[in-house]
Amino acid sequence: MGYYMEQGDTVFKIKEENLPAVLEAIRELHGKETINDGENEHHFSWVDEDFHEKGNIKDTLEAWQWEPEFDEEGNIVDISFSGEKSGDDEILFRQIAKFVEHGSFITMHGEDSSGWKWVFEHGQMNTKYRSNEYF
Repeated sequence: MGYYMEQGDTVFKIKEENLPAVLEAIRELHGKETINDGENEHHFSWVDEDFHEKGNIKDTLEAWQWEPEFDEEGNIVDISFSGEKSGDDEILFRQIAKFVEHGSFITMHGEDSSGWKWVFEHGQMNTKYRSNEYF
């Protein structure tokens, strides 16, 4: 099963100089993919098992269902959700938040018309839920 989601407005930036550290931070999640929800243990949802073996940041993010867009200088200037279902995306974004430019955000909409934003501020990622039609 799973919970379908789609991406809305997004502003997402990571400087090229931080990409090696972002790659290493994501690789550090390897070995922590077993999550105990109190009833069952499971692996990261919708993530390629070999995400930690990818050779570059593009392939690594794509293993998590996110496609980065780069500018001519090699900075990530946008990111797009390539999956269908919500997984452990918050784990990924919390892990790399300190490298994401302040003011970045990703807006998501769920299958039941709910909405939320992952907001990157001062090196942290926070989830803000829609309380009405607008954030």
